[in-house]
Amino acid sequence: MLSSPLTYTLLGGVLRLTRGNWPLDAMYQMGLFAFNETGRAYIGKAPVVWSSAFFPVELAWGLGLCPFSPEVAAAYIAVLGFGEETMSMGEQAGYSRDICSFHRCIAGAASAGNLPRPAALLASTHLCDGAPLLFQNLAALYGAPLLALDIPYNSSPEAVRYVAGQLEQVWLSLADVTGQRPDRDKLAEAVRCSERFRAQMQRVNELRCRVPSPVSGNDMLGFIYLFFIGQGSREAAEISAGLAKEIERRVAGLGRSGPTGAQPEKYRLLWMHLKPYYNDELMKFVEQEGGVLAMEEFSHVYWPPLDPEQPFLSLARKVMSHFIFKPVTERIRVMAELARKYRVDGIVHFSHHGCRTASGGALMIKDALQDEGWPVLVLEGDCLDGRNEACGGMLTRMQAFLEILQERKPGCAL
Repeated sequence: MLSSPLTYTLLGGVLRLTRGNWPLDAMYQMGLFAFNETGRAYIGKAPVVWSSAFFPVELAWGLGLCPFSPEVAAAYIAVLGFGEETMSMGEQAGYSRDICSFHRCIAGAASAGNLPRPAALLASTHLCDGAPLLFQNLAALYGAPLLALDIPYNSSPEAVRYVAGQLEQVWLSLADVTGQRPDRDKLAEAVRCSERFRAQMQRVNELRCRVPSPVSGNDMLGFIYLFFIGQGSREAAEISAGLAKEIERRVAGLGRSGPTGAQPEKYRLLWMHLKPYYNDELMKFVEQEGGVLAMEEFSHVYWPPLDPEQPFLSLARKVMSHFIFKPVTERIRVMAELARKYRVDGIVHFSHHGCRTASGGALMIKDALQDEGWPVLVLEGDCLDGRNEACGGMLTRMQAFLEILQERKPGCAL
């Protein structure tokens, strides 16, 4: 079914009928973009290349390829209710339950033949130790080359040039593997589109400083698709520009009660890492209790402007500027800066099981941010695997945290 053009013709028509039901038109446009790219990958309209999170996919867009993020696919598998079955297949293939559920889900889907066959796999050694190792196994499974970036821990000028040289070699190797012509003008255009996306998302984030919040942070977490796989595409640049205009219109119409249909804003939260995708009880509970995700760690635009005339150096600086790929004090500094900028009442660190990078420094982050005056909840859970955590337990801890925030409100009787 996934490989049949008829599937995408029929489902595309259904998707278009739902346009008026989306909370933001930009979300609908992104859903349509994701749907079309998924169809392009499964039908085989262009060579498919898998990319791990945070790999600069501008290289693939600049060659006219079809980027595919198996980690994003894993989230969709969980949303559709097939997560547990697919992760079980990954565990049967030899992947332990104590590793990241995204990777177990990818392994299970690959072993069942449910993912589009890659012409090449792209992975980076920074931020996630598991992805390059998983991709190495999957490269052997599919008989496709793995093109990996080795990212130094420091960001000295020498290190930037080292990564830039690797990026150029990956681009040339990717062109050779997929039979594409390495056209520098097309690569420059992909970087230009990526810069437009960066600038528009920065504009969105500035608009989100308003109180009350003009947009749901839970909705904004859905735009992770564009961050992981869209950068470098014309569509991502256009969708982000449309999102900025929508939020500008909301800001212009904000009254005392906030945007039309908004829940009363009682607690402004900074959300770290991602959220549970296997069900939406937690996020609905937060919103029902008056909690607003004023900002999310994954929505933060952390990289400097990109120069289309220097694509490899620009992308190297982008890759190496991520604040998590630095001492934990840098992540603390950025979170404190965001907490001040978005005037939050508290911070939630969704500590995803199996993600050593995200959860390894959670207690140090909590202590440091609490010393600066913000209540912090380290909420242990799993983005995909509901078997590891009873949702009721997370709701109980979240409720207790919101009660603490309420007690800190001016005029509240303790």
